[in-house]
Amino acid sequence: MSGKEILIIGAGLAGVATAWQLHQRGHTVTVMDARDQAAMETSFANAGALTPSQPEPWNAPGVHMELAKSLLGQHSAMKLNWLALPGLIGWGLRFLAHSGRKPYTAATQANFALSRYSIDETRKARDTLGLAFDNLCNGTLKLCRDTASLEATIRAAKTLGEQGLSYEVLDRDGLIAAEPQLAPIADQLVGAVRFPDDESGDAHAFTQALAREAEAAGVRFEWNTRIDALMDRAGKIVGVYTSEEEIEVDTIVLAGGHAAWRLLAPHGLHLPVRPVKGYSLTLDMSGLNDRPHIPVVDESLHTMITPMGDRLRVAGTAEITGENTDLIPARIENLKHLLGELYPELAERLLTADIQPWAGLRPVSADGRPFIGETRAPGLWLNVGHGHLGWTQAMGSGALLADLITGNETAIDPSPYAATRF
Repeated sequence: MSGKEILIIGAGLAGVATAWQLHQRGHTVTVMDARDQAAMETSFANAGALTPSQPEPWNAPGVHMELAKSLLGQHSAMKLNWLALPGLIGWGLRFLAHSGRKPYTAATQANFALSRYSIDETRKARDTLGLAFDNLCNGTLKLCRDTASLEATIRAAKTLGEQGLSYEVLDRDGLIAAEPQLAPIADQLVGAVRFPDDESGDAHAFTQALAREAEAAGVRFEWNTRIDALMDRAGKIVGVYTSEEEIEVDTIVLAGGHAAWRLLAPHGLHLPVRPVKGYSLTLDMSGLNDRPHIPVVDESLHTMITPMGDRLRVAGTAEITGENTDLIPARIENLKHLLGELYPELAERLLTADIQPWAGLRPVSADGRPFIGETRAPGLWLNVGHGHLGWTQAMGSGALLADLITGNETAIDPSPYAATRF
């Protein structure tokens, strides 16, 4: 088929990945973003995780109790802000409705299928284009502080193992051999599960490098361009309105993250995706000889710590607080505390040097799966709602959507991510 003229709204991970995949399939692509370069919001300083091993959505069974407790606790890993409640009623009820065991399991399996496919697409882009982004291919370690948590982690890994997840169970000696920097807290750990196929790196650097390659190949980027509204003609979306002009185009892909619902609502398209705030600290390790060399996940602390070259990224928390991106001092202090809990000796050295705090808004869908596909309005496609799996699923989501738009056979079943499922 002949290539289409396609406009992508959003130049984060989802938007740039989609642009690259569409261009590879022969389409003419323009990307518009309100910022002055790629990956300046949600993709800027995330955990750096490429982790098919972590496909579980956040609305796990029992999440309602965790959120209720968080209303009174300042240091809860998942925190619900009182002020955000009125604007979250519709999304929040759906979020809780999908926290039962059956929908949670379905979302986990769908996320793993997409994540596994996406990792292959990410590696393909990295190797073909020679992308540099402090990439580590050492897997991840999921730490367990008691026997019950270790057994639960093994059960979850076994279930996904039937779909192709590789994992290795480590006792205390094995996990210290895998990451010697954890030795100071060895007596607090009973073991770990290592996921050798996971990777990590700097998502911001990856996205910017991919954007440069896409632009060199012919993708057009228009920066500092805010989309005010979609152009609707008899129920078909045929273009966009910016503050400067009206633009008509064959096909539009909305990859604008948590704010996508605002553009859709005037057209009767109600997208259950809302922002969930995450925090990170980036620390300078350039003066250290002994440093971590594998990302670690501690679910009991709800945190991930990722080496990125001469930097260490500490990421955690999920704060439901609307679109507020303010850096709350208590949450920053909590991340410092979490670093000390896992790497007490490193924390003493790193926390006295340069610290770069950050907060961003993850686009979280009510049922824990992204929206990938055409909406009920012809000409309008979605690639949004990936939550904490934004980088893990970016290249695969872009490829899946590009094949759907092109009319190609898709590599995985697209139905779990259908844009019309709500």
